[in-house]
Amino acid sequence: MSSEPLKQSNSNPLDLTGLEDLLERAQLEVVTSAPDVEAEVASGETEDSQSEARLVLDLLNHLMQVNELVVETNRRLNLATSRLGQLDEMLTAQSVWLERLPALEVKAVQLEEVQLKLEQATAENEWLKKSWLNKFLSAIKDRN
Repeated sequence: MSSEPLKQSNSNPLDLTGLEDLLERAQLEVVTSAPDVEAEVASGETEDSQSEARLVLDLLNHLMQVNELVVETNRRLNLATSRLGQLDEMLTAQSVWLERLPALEVKAVQLEEVQLKLEQATAENEWLKKSWLNKFLSAIKDRN
């Protein structure tokens, strides 16, 4: 190639002289590529479509895995929510018992006093059931 610029002719670019034959037989000729080029293009298209299909299948596989993880997470969250509900019920019952604890402690002290009085009454009842002779002898033993 030469590095010289092309010389422009002084002709009018819209001058159609010499093109009469083409204008009279105006035909559009479609140039097709060679059969081996067409095969390469077709195989390229199939490779592109196959790679797109593989990509879509991979994305679908990943989407299914994400869906499985979401389902598993949902199941675990439901179990955790259920367990939290049970723990809340236990805490509520425990707080009720803690509120009742002072009253129960008072009742426990009263119960111990009643139990002591019952033991004393039982011992006195046993002593009163004894005959006077046994009472006299046990009184003598108690003095010794």
